[in-house]
Amino acid sequence: MEHGHGLLIQALEQRRPEWLTRGGITVLEVGSSREPLPNQDSTRILARFCQERDWRFTTCDMDPENTARAAKLFADMGVDFAAVTALGEEYIAGKRKAFDVVYLDAYDFDHGKHSEQRQQRYEEFLGSRIDQHACEVMHLKAMQGLNRAGRRRCLVVIDDTWRESPDGPWLGKGPLAVPWALRNGWSIA
Repeated sequence: MEHGHGLLIQALEQRRPEWLTRGGITVLEVGSSREPLPNQDSTRILARFCQERDWRFTTCDMDPENTARAAKLFADMGVDFAAVTALGEEYIAGKRKAFDVVYLDAYDFDHGKHSEQRQQRYEEFLGSRIDQHACEVMHLKAMQGLNRAGRRRCLVVIDDTWRESPDGPWLGKGPLAVPWALRNGWSIA
């Protein structure tokens, strides 16, 4: 299965190819990389993708360790990208027409296999362990905020969201966000 940041790049190549040669596109990642795992280091992969195109890139995460890691990455790359410590849905809510591309990869869905260390970080910053309903609500709030914060033709990818059949329910992070978006003028490309 393709990781969400790979799907985002693929969607840009297929759905917005004219953007690939245009500078100044603004990309937001909500949910910075926690650790550099092969093919899963979305912050690094998206930062390089943006650097190659002279795009602006911001990563946002609730955990200051993740944003500190991202800030160090950006300094090592010699780029002026932003690493913001905040809840993604709150950061989005404070913006207006700010983003062309958004990658929502924040609050984990509850698949029952999270490490105790990850669960403890959620307890520290959110006051509870990973919770499926809270995951769904967070992504819904982020999507609702993008009605104000997304620019015309804003492209959004919600990581870990799928259907097991074409008519089946949305699973993972998007069960609330995707149906809401479809009812409110967004489309699936």
